[in-house]
This record gives sequence, structure tokens and C-alpha cells, in this order.
Amino acid sequence: MNIIKNLKKFTGNFIFKNKLSKLKRNKTLINLNKAKDIALVYKVYNEQDYNRINELIKSLKEKKKTVLTIGFINNKYIPPYCLSGHSGFFINLKDLNWYGKPKNDFINEFIKKEFDIIIDLSLEDNFALQYISGLSKSKLKVGRFGNNNSNYYDLMIQTKNETTLNEYIEQLVHYLSILNNKDNE
Repeated sequence: MNIIKNLKKFTGNFIFKNKLSKLKRNKTLINLNKAKDIALVYKVYNEQDYNRINELIKSLKEKKKTVLTIGFINNKYIPPYCLSGHSGFFINLKDLNWYGKPKNDFINEFIKKEFDIIIDLSLEDNFALQYISGLSKSKLKVGRFGNNNSNYYDLMIQTKNETTLNEYIEQLVHYLSILNNKDNE
């Protein structure tokens, strides 16, 4: 069974890296306050974390930001609490091909859109979300620090194993708010 799992992982990474090497985009350091279009990708861990992400989305929208989201559910079904939320888009295990690539027209269009910032809110590596954010044409890609994450993200936030989603979001908002901020000079 491990041979099959390793083959899937190898194939997925090979195809992903090949596509990454061909990616052309307009990299720009954009302050969160100046960004207009923001994409959030995240893994749905539980209802409490899902509600915290909804608070972030609401906060960004109150600041007149256009926010598009993709939540990943590591299951074949979407939990009811996700369906009553912010009307973002969700993918689950049924939406992945045999090696873990998201296979969906919405995902393809999402990847092609040039957001000002795309933020991966995941606290652990997730191939589907790294694939989406890594191949995104966004001007600034932000995610958690990790050994291979520099291949996908322009800005990485260092976290500890015990870092909560709430702490991670606070760090992201803090650093993105002071990044390239001419008002602080």
C-alpha cells in the first residue's frame, strides 16, 4: 500500500513542480490595507476554526475587500456548519484526482485569477491547497513556513506545532498590515 501512496505523491509533486516552473505572474509586495482582491484557502479542521475564518472574511469585507475562499474538507462530505456559512467554495476528497490534484472548473478559474493576495490559512501541509495557492497567478502568496513552502509562497509566517489558527491569523494580519507600508516610514 505504501508503494501506491508514494507513487501518487511522486506523480503529484512531479506534475506540480513542472507546472510551477512554467508559471508566469506579476509578483508584488502588497500591504493588506491596500489590497482589493484577496483569496483565502484553508483546511476545515472543526466548527470553531471555521467560525474564526468566517470572522476574518467578515472583517476583510467590512474593509471593502473582495474575498474569495476555498475550504478543503478531508472527508467525502461537507459538514452542515459549512453550508450555513459565508457561501464560499468547498472541495472535499471527491474533488481530487487520483494523485490529489483538485479537479474542478471553479478551481481552474480561481487559479487563473490575479488576486492581490492569496493566503493559505492551513496549519499543516495539504497538497490540494498548496497546488491551488502555488499555481495561483496572485501578486503575493502567503502561507505557513515550511521546508518546501518557499517554492509556493512569497511570504511565509513561522509557526510552532502548538500554534492555533487564531494565533496564526493574528500573525498574518499583523505582518501583512505592516508589509510595504509607506505610512510607517
